Amino acid sequence: MGASLPGRASGQVNSFAEIARAEGVTGRNVAHVVPLAFLALDIVARILAGRQPVDHTAQKLIKQIDLPLEWAEQRALLGFG
Repeated sequence: MGASLPGRASGQVNSFAEIARAEGVTGRNVAHVVPLAFLALDIVARILAGRQPVDHTAQKLIKQIDLPLEWAEQRALLGFG
């Protein structure tokens, strides 16, 4: 999703549909992926290092629709406590 999220955050992009068109994906896909940009930094670091719980695949995280914004709540929900 390249530079689209920064564009959205800065107001240069008006909707998920606009990002989807630019990236050649569906708006639903964008809506599922964007919350991952707000994952706690330590969770991201563990995932990048391959130290996430075994059942935490990219697909599972993408489908975690109700991902809390609070990092402590994310850790508890995703098993990174």
